[in-house]
Amino acid sequence: MTQHVLDIVTGYQDAWTSGDLDAAATYLAPDFTFEGAGASFTSTDEFLPFLARFAGRIGRGWRKVAAFGDGDELLVMYELHGPAGQALPLTVDHFVVRDGKIVSETLVFDSAAFGQAMAGAAASR
Repeated sequence: MTQHVLDIVTGYQDAWTSGDLDAAATYLAPDFTFEGAGASFTSTDEFLPFLARFAGRIGRGWRKVAAFGDGDELLVMYELHGPAGQALPLTVDHFVVRDGKIVSETLVFDSAAFGQAMAGAAASR
């Protein structure tokens, strides 16, 4: 992993978790692909509405737990925040960066634990 790849992914994460989806989009290649639990997209245009809906359900910001990679690939483990600021279950993302843009993201997380955390947040409001 180069520092450049980490900087690109960090910029993307900072942007979308702060609600700035226009800035987040600048980090994605037009042919960006996404694979995650129950969702798959083959372009930035397809992916951004999904990301907007998701970002609207959670709190702002993120906390990097660990990151490592090789060349243009990066694995990052991180924590998102719920709507009330509570920590959500850990998430792992595999990113591939080419020519300064993220070309693919594969998201892995415990969807049951995430759903329970979000349901608990909704119940406490």
